[in-house]
Amino acid sequence: MSNSLLLTDIRQYVQEHIGKFHEARLNSLRNLELEQILKRKNPYLFRAKNILIASDLVRSLLDAHLSSPEETMFGEFLEGLAIHICKRTFNGKKI
Repeated sequence: MSNSLLLTDIRQYVQEHIGKFHEARLNSLRNLELEQILKRKNPYLFRAKNILIASDLVRSLLDAHLSSPEETMFGEFLEGLAIHICKRTFNGKKI
């Protein structure tokens, strides 16, 4: 497969699959409840970080909520992309 065909194939794969990553992030936020996230976070940490405004607190809570699962979801997307590229270039597969 030529480089230009491979790049086109990669672009197509990304376009077809990146939406799942974004949809998972949105679903995570849709199902989030303030009480749930406040139970998991140490309020003194936010005070120590000098977070005094409610909007800064909300932003910080949402960032903390998304960061860990986001890494996992994006890692899964990249793994799928790597498997796809390997399959297309070397006829490889994940065992």
